[in-house]
Amino acid sequence: SSAVPSSPSMVARILDRVDFSRPGTIVELGAGTGPVTEQIMEVMRPHHRFIAVENDPDFCNILRRRFPNLTLLQSDATKIAEPLEHLGVNRVEYVLSGLPTPALPRKSLIKLFRWLEKSLSPTGVLIQITVVPFVYQRFYRRLFDSVDFRMVWLNIPPGGVYYCSKPRRRPARAQ
Repeated sequence: SSAVPSSPSMVARILDRVDFSRPGTIVELGAGTGPVTEQIMEVMRPHHRFIAVENDPDFCNILRRRFPNLTLLQSDATKIAEPLEHLGVNRVEYVLSGLPTPALPRKSLIKLFRWLEKSLSPTGVLIQITVVPFVYQRFYRRLFDSVDFRMVWLNIPPGGVYYCSKPRRRPARAQ
C-alpha cells in the first residue's frame, strides 16, 4: 500500500502521461484507499481495462465499497503475474505505482521487474510516485532506458513522479 495518500496535485501529475484516447490496460499497484483509482474510474473509457492491486485487506474493503465495479486484485504487487494472466492480461500500457519500490526486498524487486520487462508494452510507462524526490534517480536509470522526473511541490510531503519506459533487458545471471 502507498506510503502517503496522494494529493489532488499528485494524482493530476500521475495521470499526466496517461493517454486516455488510446485503448490499453492500466494497472495500479498499491491502490491504498483509492485517490488515483477514483480519477481513473472517472476518466477511463470502454476501451480501457483497469486493474487495481492492493495487499492490505482493510484498504481492499474500502476500495470494494467505494468502487463496486472495480477489478481489484488483493495481492502482493510482486506476485501479480499469474493472477493477471488468469484475467487475460499480458500486455500493459501503464503501471501506476504507489509502492515504495526502491525499499522492496531484492527478491520482490526482481520479481516485479521481471513482470514489467515481460508485460510492459513497447510504448508502456511505469509511473512511480515518490516522496523522496531525486534520491532514486540512479536506481530507476539502471532499470530503464528512459526516465523522466517531475516534482510535485503541493503534496505533503513534497514528492514527485518518475515516468520510466523501455525496461533495460539484462542477461539472466546466476544470482
